Parts: sequence; C-alpha cells; structure tokens
Amino acid sequence: MEERIRKSLEAHERAKRVLPGGKFSSVDTKVYPVVLERGAGAHVWDLDGNQYLDYILGNGPLILGHNHPEVIAAVIDQLGRGVNFGGLNPVGITFAESIKAAVPSIAALRLTSSGTEATFYALRIARAVTGRTGFIRFEGAYHGHHDAALLSSKLTLAPPDIRDHPIPDTRPFVDSPGIPEATADDCFVAPFNNAARLRAILELHARSIACVILEPVQRALAPLPGFLQEVRALCDELDVLMVLDEIVTGFRLAHGGAQEYYGVQADITTLGKITGAGFPNGVVGGSARVMEAAFGRPAAEQVLHAGTFSGHPVAATAGLTTIRILQRDNLYAALHAAGERLRSLLAKELAAEGVKGQVLGVGPMWQVVFTDREVRDYRSSLWGDKRLALAVVKGMWERGILCTTGRNYLSAAHTDADLDQTVAAFTASLRDARRTLPQ
Repeated sequence: MEERIRKSLEAHERAKRVLPGGKFSSVDTKVYPVVLERGAGAHVWDLDGNQYLDYILGNGPLILGHNHPEVIAAVIDQLGRGVNFGGLNPVGITFAESIKAAVPSIAALRLTSSGTEATFYALRIARAVTGRTGFIRFEGAYHGHHDAALLSSKLTLAPPDIRDHPIPDTRPFVDSPGIPEATADDCFVAPFNNAARLRAILELHARSIACVILEPVQRALAPLPGFLQEVRALCDELDVLMVLDEIVTGFRLAHGGAQEYYGVQADITTLGKITGAGFPNGVVGGSARVMEAAFGRPAAEQVLHAGTFSGHPVAATAGLTTIRILQRDNLYAALHAAGERLRSLLAKELAAEGVKGQVLGVGPMWQVVFTDREVRDYRSSLWGDKRLALAVVKGMWERGILCTTGRNYLSAAHTDADLDQTVAAFTASLRDARRTLPQ
C-alpha cells in the first residue's frame, strides 16, 4: 500500500510538523495516511491519483455523495451573494422553516455551527427549563466532544476494558485529560436498550435529572422494538425531558429522521451532518413548551445562545438543497433498500466463510462485528474481534474501499455494482486476514 500512496505519505510528514499526530482531529477513521484531494459521487481520489469507493463520506454528511452538482451550483450562487452576514438572512430562515416542517416535535429552533454545539445547547436548555443539573446518557454513545459529552463515550485513544466492569449508575468514566472530574458528578450512565436499568436510575435520581439524552440508533446499534417508546413513557412519567440526538439519523432514516421512522417525539432534538451537507452546521430545536421556557423570557433571563456562524448562509444553502433533493427524488426507499442489500450480502459471506459475525445497521448504515454473541449495547459490542475487524478494513482499503471498523454510511450515489465490488473486497480481505493473523 505504501508504494501506491507516496504523495500522501509525504503530505502526512508535512502535516506532522504542524499538526499533532499529523491529524486534524483525535478521532481519525483512517487506517492508512491517505490524503484525499477530490471526490465525485461515491468515489474519492488521493494525491497519488488512486480512486476509492467511499463509505466514510466526510464522516456522514454527504448522503447524496461527493460534489452533488445541484448542491454545488446552489452553494456557488450563494457565494456570489455573500458568505456571512452575522445575522438573519433569507436562506437561513427558509432552512429553519424546512427543519420545523420536517420534524413535528420541533416548534422552534436555533442554528449552530456543529453537532457538538447542538448537544451542548440541548443540555443547557434542558437544565434551564427544569432547574436541574443532572442528566442520563447511554454508555458508548457519542454526543460530541464538549466536556459533558465525553463521559463514558469511550472515544479515548485507549479505552478501558469494561466488559466485566460493573455498570456505573452514579459516576461515568471521564474520557479525556483536561475534563474536571467534577463534570461527571451530574451524569448518570445507563446501557442502551435496557429500559429496566433506565427506570431504576430515574426512580432513584429523578429529582435531580433534567433530561435523558440518547441517539435513537447508537453508533450502528438499532433500538430494540419499543425501546424508544419506553424511554418516552419513562420521561413523561417522571417529568424528565427526552433529548434525541439525531445528528446522525436526522434526514437519513426518513424526512423526519428517526422520530418519523420509529414513531416517537422528543422534547429537544439535535441535528447536524446532513443539515450542513459537508459544511459546518448544527441544529437544536424543541417543543413549544421547552423553547418558550428557554427563550421566551426577558433577555436577561433567556438561555444564552450565540455564534459567529450561526445561520451561516452557505451551510444553510447546502443543507436546504440536500433536504429538498432527498424529498423531491424520494431517495429514502432506495437508501434503505441499498442498506438492506449490502448488510444481507455481507452476512451471507460471513456464513459462507464460517466466520462468527453479524452485520449491524439501520437504513443506509452498516457495521460488521466479529462475534456470535448478541450485540445490543456498547458493552456487548466489545466482544467483537477487533483485531480481525482492523485487518479486514485494511484489506478493503488496499482494494480501493474506504470504510471503518465502526459505523459506515451509504449514499444515494452508491450503485448495485458498487455494493457488489464492496462485498467481493470484503470476502477477499476476510480470507487474507484469517490466513495471516496469528491464531
């Protein structure tokens, strides 16, 4: 592989001289230091001219694929009108209207510059509205990288082996140096897909808890039937706000996101990724009761929300155009069908090769976990053979398929031929890995 990516390796050496680790982020999905310079549809090209089929898709925003011509044309048009006005602009208002129309639980919303900001403000709003500081999160979920989000998210570079560790109900792990240990005092951790455990924590601590925050699909883990409805019922029963982090699932599972797909409504919703279509963007919205309590007061008593780039017209243009195309072209049925087909084909290959494993995912998302144990939460996912997973992913990169050992994304640009190519690369990589890895 190194012979094929010489220019990327040279660029990586340059990057290491100015960027810690030679990376833009601590969370890096690349298994080789490939430097990408352009993309079109479902494909990307590196500095050496190598072409790859892409399932990372900018970490999720590019549901139409790279460089969609309508999105690019709309962005270019907006660039000619202005880049940022520091306040209300027509496309930002239209974009906000489209979000409200798509998600019935959102009566009003504020725009941010990232999903991390959106979940940060969701917690602030929940605390302000309820007058409580505590919150419940689910172990292994990712809600961004602010201090309150990096608690038992397990995005540390060397996560502790917690497979046999008692589930903490009063104090989560702090996932990064620099986060005060006291940050964990207000957080309670529950396992995903376990309503009984959630009830036990809520009943014990409800008076101090402002909200329960969760991803409706945690990483690639689907909720068990009825789980989201149980969370909703528990929050109603114990007077706690339900925050659905739809930064990944919003406009991916359906026009109305996971709330439409699973038939549940949140008190507060966060959105991102697809809403920016590759540009920095985030959304936090809520019910009329919540948003009125947070922002309907005299100015000095309102929840403070600010941002130089909030409502950025270029990001709003890209997001609005993407949302319109998804709905106009009725792309959700095709996205779900492609996801089902790919997951089914990969599962058949696992069975044919006699390999213990399963393919997780919902809609246009997929992940292979090499274990025959039931995977229903973060802890059970740790039983997967990560050494085999990494070896397979490396083999797929070498065969021109960009994917990760975690959640991967399909776009509307992926074709059946692309899926067949992916399955062939997976099978070849799996065979190589099993042959070469020490037993």
